[in-house]
Amino acid sequence: MAETHPTLLDALGPAERAHLLERSVPRHLAPGTILSLAGGDARRVHIVENGVVKLTARDGEGRETILALAVRGDVLGDIAAIDNRPQPVDSIAATPCDLLGIDSEALGDVLARNPAAAFAMARSLAARLRWVCGTALERTSVSVPARLAGRLLELADLVGRSDDDAVEIEVPLGQADLGRLAGMCRESACKALRQFREHGLIDYRQRRLRILRPDALEAIRTGIPSV
Repeated sequence: MAETHPTLLDALGPAERAHLLERSVPRHLAPGTILSLAGGDARRVHIVENGVVKLTARDGEGRETILALAVRGDVLGDIAAIDNRPQPVDSIAATPCDLLGIDSEALGDVLARNPAAAFAMARSLAARLRWVCGTALERTSVSVPARLAGRLLELADLVGRSDDDAVEIEVPLGQADLGRLAGMCRESACKALRQFREHGLIDYRQRRLRILRPDALEAIRTGIPSV
């Protein structure tokens, strides 16, 4: 499982946290609800309290690619708030979500005074950039099973629960979206999942997935045979 770090709110002092929360607007989103669209303004950022939000982009023909996922503690709209330019991606609820909307200028004032909070936000941005860079490289250089193995392991880090040597995941995406996350069609994702299950690497029933051999998935992702 991934190492956990303080979130933006964790890094704030009581007075700063109270100041932001007093000016925040709570939002609840049903699955599929659009939080923001690429090209939108940067007046408000959102902190994920619960749920999973997918960050997507569309090509000229409307085909959607999932660039990253945001989970509890992540900040959405941070890029636009920092450079004061339009939102670069669409943000859409993948599961039921609770978020806090915070005025961008108020957040900027807090970050300017609090290095720990600024570092927490920078760490969140770095993690998202690392995800996007990694998936972009995978989509041009590795096989379909390797790409899907990598995304399953990323999901395990984000939303998985350790159970002895296995990892339990309540998968926040349907098979079509799981394919988009790995840069493949739904049919390819289904075929790769079936192969993983037939080889005893996973157990997958509807949206409940159990990774039985994380080491084997890591070997598939990296192309290094497992021992």
